[in-house]
Amino acid sequence: MKRANELREKRGESAEGLDRLAVLASFTADFMAPYISVESSKIGHPVEPWFGPFSQFEQVVLDAESEFNVSPPQIVWIAMRLEDVDPMLEIDSLSASRADVSKRLEALTARLVALAKLVRKGCDAPILISNLCLADRISPDIFAANDVDALAFLVVEANLRLASELAEFSDTHIFDYCAAVNECGMLRWDDPKLRYLARAPAAAQCLAPFSRRLARSCAALLRPAAKCIVVDLDNTLWAGVLGDDGVGGIQIGDDYPGNIYKQIQGALLALRRRGFLLAIASKNDQVLVDEVLETHPEMLLRADDFASILANWKPKFESLKQIAKELNIGVDSLVFIDDNPVERAEVRANLPMVHVVELPPQPYLYLQTIVNIPEFDRPRLLSEDRQRADMYVHQKARQAHEEQFEAVEDFLSSLEMRATYGCCDSRTIKRIHQLVQKTNQFNLTTRRHRLEEIRRLSLSEGARVCWLRLRDRFGDQGLVAVGILRRLDDTMWEVDTFLMSCRVMGRQVEHAFISFLAEQALDCGATMLRAIYLPTARNHMVADLYPRLGFVGANDSSEKLVTFTLDLAKQPLIWPEVISRSNAEKS
Repeated sequence: MKRANELREKRGESAEGLDRLAVLASFTADFMAPYISVESSKIGHPVEPWFGPFSQFEQVVLDAESEFNVSPPQIVWIAMRLEDVDPMLEIDSLSASRADVSKRLEALTARLVALAKLVRKGCDAPILISNLCLADRISPDIFAANDVDALAFLVVEANLRLASELAEFSDTHIFDYCAAVNECGMLRWDDPKLRYLARAPAAAQCLAPFSRRLARSCAALLRPAAKCIVVDLDNTLWAGVLGDDGVGGIQIGDDYPGNIYKQIQGALLALRRRGFLLAIASKNDQVLVDEVLETHPEMLLRADDFASILANWKPKFESLKQIAKELNIGVDSLVFIDDNPVERAEVRANLPMVHVVELPPQPYLYLQTIVNIPEFDRPRLLSEDRQRADMYVHQKARQAHEEQFEAVEDFLSSLEMRATYGCCDSRTIKRIHQLVQKTNQFNLTTRRHRLEEIRRLSLSEGARVCWLRLRDRFGDQGLVAVGILRRLDDTMWEVDTFLMSCRVMGRQVEHAFISFLAEQALDCGATMLRAIYLPTARNHMVADLYPRLGFVGANDSSEKLVTFTLDLAKQPLIWPEVISRSNAEKS
């Protein structure tokens, strides 16, 4: 409470600028307010909670005068507990048939799904819905697990059904209430006195870890995840110092202390498979590092698992800047893991935008710290996420291939690029939203449209949401470009959003995609195309893009907004010859 008051005093009474979390709960959730404020601030994404009237879900959402609708939130959390909405279910389940218990659970999940629909009708915000949980009650039957029709198993089935149905909704996600209870521990979770007197959700000692999990869920939905994990080597990926102990002297394996580091490598490998790039920044000899990565029998991570490997004697912050430049990503998208507190402090001092992981003194706690880094939270895993690390391996092959050519045009032709393009649908909307949220450098306006807004634009007659995928001889680059067009009047359309993955820069993909956008505008009856450049600290690389594409500067430009126009009849945009094309809707 003291820390929450300090935070409020620091910013004043106003919560202006903070993301607002609307909490609709079947229990007294107000107890959580200071914990949510503190825990969300700790992870660098503070939210201001607002609590709807106790257990009035549909009423709050339907009431046009409610604060929920008057001041729309940035995120919504719907929390129903079984004991609140069906208080006799647990007792009745001891004598009722499986069919009857399942029917009552189905009614509850149906209500949650209907409530999600109701919220979505008037609100674009991401929605979190708690799953169902029995862990805050201790069953008197210690052999309940023998009964396949026991309530606990039926609740699991209900949760699976709920997750499956909500997956079809735009930007609607499960908040794992069960995991939060289990993390705190069943015996510690419930405070009988607070439960009966105040309908409190949990014992006081559980509110901080519970609120941290909620805060992490909110942050994951409202900010982009990190892109690259940069790791040290000595005493971080193995025990020992390579330069002193030699390749055979470092410890990694199935015995202590090597088993600590083998599990850390396993966790990093799993994160790579979830779409995070891995890189090395180590003060070591490159030859020795290469030997370990190639020959050590206990290493789970090999050279091909890393998008960049820098082993040198430079300050770590210089290596981090070089890695970001090499991978063409922002320095602020790096997470740095190093056992040495001096190295961590130096990176913090020189690159404050990098997330530096504060490892504890005890190596056996490293793994727990790493897997709980909020910057690694992702609501859903897309196919592009699973392929991203491999895409950077393919990129190295392209770069080696490019060195064989003196003329850029010859290199581009040799890539055998093939672009597929189309308009947003259910198969592409989540990837489109992901790029809109996280692309900073090749992004002309950096407008962060929410998923629901993108869906609405894709269905509007006055807008087009477009995309482009790219393949070449080295592999699939995935969906790499997004464009949103809006109608201004009968003859003029505007490029509201134009962004592209930096890994395909310099290959004339931007020329191909703007050509497709112009075709879309022409199909809608436009004769003029208006384009906007909104300068930011990160997108200066595209400041002259529109003039290079043939657009002419307009008279209404200012320091904060630069506008361009293109006469579609007089200045047609030509698709580049080095990229073959196909329309996804016609293929």
